[in-house]
Amino acid sequence: MVTADITIRGKNSINAASPLVIVDGVPGSMNTIDPNDIETFTVLKDAASAAIYGVQAANGVILITTKQGKKGEKTRVTYSGNVSWSSPVAKRELVNAYEYAVLYNEATLNENPNATLMFSPEEIEDYRTGALPSTDWYEAAIKKSAIETMHNVSISGGTEKTTYNASLGYIYQDGLTADNDYSRFNARMNLNSEINKYIKVGINASGYRGVSNDAWNGFVSVYQGVTREKPTNKVYNEDGSYTYSGVDNPVAIQGDKSGFRRNTQQEINLTGHATIQILPELSIKGVYSVRNYTSNQDGFKKHFTYGSGSNAYDSGLREGYDKYYNHNYYTGQVLINFNKSFGKHNISALAGFESYEHIYKYTEATRQGGGSDELPESLNTLDQSSQKNKDGGYEMARLSYFGRIQYDYAGKYLFEANLRSDASSRFPKDNRWGVFPAFSAGWRISEEAFIKDNVDWLSNLKLRLGWGKTGNEELKSDDIYPAVPTYTYNIADNATKYLFNNTLYSAIYEARYVNNNLKWATVTNYELGLEAGFLNNMINFELSVYKKKTNDMLLYPPIQGVIGMNAPAQNIGSVQNTGFDFLINHNKQINKDWNYSVSLNVSYVKNEITDMAGTEGPTSNDKIWNLEGYPIGSYYGYVADGFFNTEEDLLNCPKRLAAGQEKLGDIKYKDLDGDKKITEKDRTVIGKNFPSWTGGLNLSVGYKNFDLSALFQGAFDVDGYYTAEAAYAFYNGATALKRHLDRWTPDNHNASYPRVTRSSQTNFVTSSFWLQDASYVRLKNLTLGYTLPQAWLTKAGIANAKVFLTGENLFTFTGLDGGIDPEESNERGWSYSNVKKLSVGVKLSF
Repeated sequence: MVTADITIRGKNSINAASPLVIVDGVPGSMNTIDPNDIETFTVLKDAASAAIYGVQAANGVILITTKQGKKGEKTRVTYSGNVSWSSPVAKRELVNAYEYAVLYNEATLNENPNATLMFSPEEIEDYRTGALPSTDWYEAAIKKSAIETMHNVSISGGTEKTTYNASLGYIYQDGLTADNDYSRFNARMNLNSEINKYIKVGINASGYRGVSNDAWNGFVSVYQGVTREKPTNKVYNEDGSYTYSGVDNPVAIQGDKSGFRRNTQQEINLTGHATIQILPELSIKGVYSVRNYTSNQDGFKKHFTYGSGSNAYDSGLREGYDKYYNHNYYTGQVLINFNKSFGKHNISALAGFESYEHIYKYTEATRQGGGSDELPESLNTLDQSSQKNKDGGYEMARLSYFGRIQYDYAGKYLFEANLRSDASSRFPKDNRWGVFPAFSAGWRISEEAFIKDNVDWLSNLKLRLGWGKTGNEELKSDDIYPAVPTYTYNIADNATKYLFNNTLYSAIYEARYVNNNLKWATVTNYELGLEAGFLNNMINFELSVYKKKTNDMLLYPPIQGVIGMNAPAQNIGSVQNTGFDFLINHNKQINKDWNYSVSLNVSYVKNEITDMAGTEGPTSNDKIWNLEGYPIGSYYGYVADGFFNTEEDLLNCPKRLAAGQEKLGDIKYKDLDGDKKITEKDRTVIGKNFPSWTGGLNLSVGYKNFDLSALFQGAFDVDGYYTAEAAYAFYNGATALKRHLDRWTPDNHNASYPRVTRSSQTNFVTSSFWLQDASYVRLKNLTLGYTLPQAWLTKAGIANAKVFLTGENLFTFTGLDGGIDPEESNERGWSYSNVKKLSVGVKLSF
């Protein structure tokens, strides 16, 4: 299962950027909701509207409401299902055997002109003519397509007192490699009842169970083999056994022969709520939610071999693991609502209390050696003396009070004030509470008489502005108690030990320093917006300009290693995001048969670290740095300046390596500090991994019972940095890409790749040469639907029926080469990328 990675209006923090997801009023997750269960999906971007939701709202809020029954509605049963065929969006463009042999010989000579060549001229000619076979390992190892099925059945209805909606969903996704699949069951029930005219109660219950299966040598291992195997090697030996050439044969390692890896996820959500109408304008509501999420990860590596003689592979000792992770979330709310209108004045107020608790526990066990391939489901068959066990967990909690007042006069003048006070267990007692206010105002100019009575074509014109603060408690995921001393005890053989009476002992020791002055990071948001509607809202326009500033970021300054403990988090540093969101849409009913709509949205954000307070430097990926004056996650390295094309270049141009190590065809770098040599001081920011511009275009047209819709989505001004097998020829014994054919030679100085080499990594330092423009436009969805005429359905007892044909990710326009998906998350190309999908489906209501 691939989870969504969403960022709203830029990154507000180095540690976290994920928005808060609220499902039916309480915190939840959107990754496992059946899309058929969703009634509304709303994104809150500005501080004024998001502030009431408190922690994590600094990164935006996603509000999801699920389907409810309707009063007085007869029982309705709805079925929705589809079957899809998926294939990879991008296929790695690998060289064939002839191209490989030519490049390999050339790379050998580039490193040693006197070397013995791997391929003779006769062999190269045979590869060219096809007399010797060429293996396309991608075609051999990766499925051309995989099947996915989705089904959902729901029942809904209601009386004058009670409404209900229940659904059951199932999804199965076949993977692109053997024994790789995902299946999930979803269930949901929403029940609401009016006990009397004063009391309403309800319950929302939902859950899912998802199982992800993969072979022990799963998709990543297979894809590694695809990029490392040589096209001159065969899949099978003459006797039908698999070949082995020193790297994984991606066909041989697939399937259950290698063992299995499995992740079973399960979630149960129960929410109960009751509302008491004290007065016509005053009500009180209580909500309590329990959410349990578990993940059980287990796996077993079998002992298997393939190949023959000296060219044989042995998987080594059997091994297995069983890991169990358990999360419990408890949320309680008390909400008091007041609504009153008198004359042209309308007032609404909300006061509330919320408690939140998260309890996490885990257990991990591994064993190695011994065992039996016939009993892969149990660790007990493996060598008990090798077992390693670990457990742990944490508890955290928050307490919140909040209020909101909204006022409007005649629908023209709008005001809103929010105040929220949050306390978090992650902060020391004296700094536990944070207070976060927000204000907004709006002026619906179109309701003024001088517009309403004189400008017929202007149906809506509204000016709004907002200011607000929200809190952020996001530290490193393993730093739950930054203000409380924590201790570590490790009995592993390689663990730290202490000397007592000339004997080394494992001991409990303090893991890190604490910071008793730690407090909330704050995000201050300024926004100015304009909304307009024309020709009875046939054309609508919206523009929002904003500035967000995060202060007192929770960062970890460097500390001298001799101290022996990790540095505590501190409130240092700041980040700023400035940008705008633009939306325009147009819809028209041409006549009784034809209608259409067009919607365009464009967003721009400039992200900048304005203060790092001495913590500048690389992230866990040494290509990506956080530096003042630049966006979070900037690529940092040398600036490429063409190639060493002549002996004069080698003699006169600044060089990075010792004399004689750089050769003709190697990459030159700019001497930024002017000292006539290339050193680490010549490195600078060379790119960024987050787009400045994003956008989408929705098109739809309807004719009688037919409807056609298309969604284009894109991102611009963003770089991709790809390394290893995704960029370098013969890296770590790998093959080469088609793009490497345009390499530097004495006759090709304008090449897109330096001289090819087998083992030299002279050119592989981080530099702008390896950056690619990762901007793209993608046809995300194209759907053709047909609603069957009612006259066809009545006799069959069907209320509504629709059939549809959908294509996803059908076309992508990008400057990336090498067969890389622009939404690829792994710089080596090993992640499970997007798939191109064609679906046929039906939706029936009874």
